[in-house]
Amino acid sequence: MDDRLKGKSALVTGAGPGIGHAICLALAQAGATVTAVARNRENLERLAGAMPSGAHRCWSIDLETDAGCALLAERLREGEVPVIVVNNLHVPSPKTRLRNLSAEAFSSGFTANIDHLFFILEPVLAAQHAQGYGRWIGISSMAARAGMPGQGRYNAQKAAMEALLTTLAVEEGHHGVTANCVALGYMETPSVVARVPEAVRTKLAAANALGRGGTAAQVADAVLFLSSPGSAYITGQVLAVDGGASLAWNFK
Repeated sequence: MDDRLKGKSALVTGAGPGIGHAICLALAQAGATVTAVARNRENLERLAGAMPSGAHRCWSIDLETDAGCALLAERLREGEVPVIVVNNLHVPSPKTRLRNLSAEAFSSGFTANIDHLFFILEPVLAAQHAQGYGRWIGISSMAARAGMPGQGRYNAQKAAMEALLTTLAVEEGHHGVTANCVALGYMETPSVVARVPEAVRTKLAAANALGRGGTAAQVADAVLFLSSPGSAYITGQVLAVDGGASLAWNFK
């Protein structure tokens, strides 16, 4: 049995189906007590039924609002405060090229995917300092550096999260706290399969060194490693889980 996170508590935001669901399962199966946060109650109920027994918590909270962020912080203070935080919150952005994007449209809600971290920063850091153990992990995208056309706002949001966690790594490292990101390439999750035509998925899957799409479980494996004691000397990094899409595969 995997018990590398036994006695640890973890918070996963954006804990809906697909990647968020897989991350919660991986952490729980490694012995962590998981607090899963998402908006959809039905998805949370399915997650609760899938996780191994334990004092796990599934909260339906809208973290795109200040009220939701404040509620999360309040609830965390009322119980066990997590020392592992995984930010998988996805805030949809309009797909349009920069020349058609106004400054107002770009900046409105720009930090919605990371705002909740500031609401919980103080209590979580206090718990991490007390235990001499802390992990912050952001689910990013290779889009932050690949510059995907039509997704300038999304690309910039992910880049901002990476910069935030890099700064946190520098500021809190001497307390036993690490902060890293996992940057995803093409992932063949159920939602992608449901909404993307097969021909497009085949093309995307071929655009990396392995010639296939990744899975939610493979993302969860990377997050589990970065959450574990085995990653104690890794901080301020962006781990690409992209099948080698960032390599010069097309020049072979």
